[in-house]
Amino acid sequence: MIAVASERMSGDAWVLLVEDEDRLRDELASLLSELAPDLGAVRCAATAEEAQALCQTRCAPAVAFVDIHLPGLSGLALVQTLPAETRVVFVTAYDRYALDAFERGAVDYLLKPVAAERLQRCVVRLRSRAVPAAHEVRQILSSLSAMRPTEHVKWLSASSGRRTRLIAVDEIIFLQSDTKYTRVVSRDGEHLMEESLKSLLPRLDPTNFCQVHRSTAVNLREVLLVERDESGGGVLHLRSRPDLLRISAPFLREFKKFLV
Repeated sequence: MIAVASERMSGDAWVLLVEDEDRLRDELASLLSELAPDLGAVRCAATAEEAQALCQTRCAPAVAFVDIHLPGLSGLALVQTLPAETRVVFVTAYDRYALDAFERGAVDYLLKPVAAERLQRCVVRLRSRAVPAAHEVRQILSSLSAMRPTEHVKWLSASSGRRTRLIAVDEIIFLQSDTKYTRVVSRDGEHLMEESLKSLLPRLDPTNFCQVHRSTAVNLREVLLVERDESGGGVLHLRSRPDLLRISAPFLREFKKFLV
């Protein structure tokens, strides 16, 4: 966790980067340092709460690159607490929040994985300090739609040494992840993929797979019943396995959209 100083420090311009996946955070921080050193030193946080604590220790960041899906407070909520002078760029795996992002004054909206060329165009906009005009917002939204996959994957692959196992997406029961690896539980067994849940989910059909916790997604056809608890969340009982999957309160609200 980030220690909070008792008084706000003065200092040069700096860039805040908020991303909970270590690999993605390191890659973007390296790209920013290479392409835009003039924007200031890049300082990183893994959660919205860490970002808020970091902002209390120094002057306001010139720019904040913020992931939308964060543990705890979301990126969309975080930017409402940042200093007014901080320019915000959202970085996410999902295009569906773009309009909300621009309504909150975002300068740009980047889809993961972020290519160096796309980041360079964002940096040019940041240097000009120009607020995106309506036609520019429409262009960005249009480009996001063009980048959306035309169809979702039907197979995933898990490698171990020289062997690669193909996993039928339709056979997957649930997926559980840490920041680097994902455990894929399917009808034919369990497999470990060297890829995070956050990067996997955009490739899966959202009408079949639903995220129910920061680290868990489930095949909706495998859910037998939902048992709510006093926390506002609950547990999912599955059809094919005895596992009980925790569903947190924010995701339960989303999950209810699938219930008739």
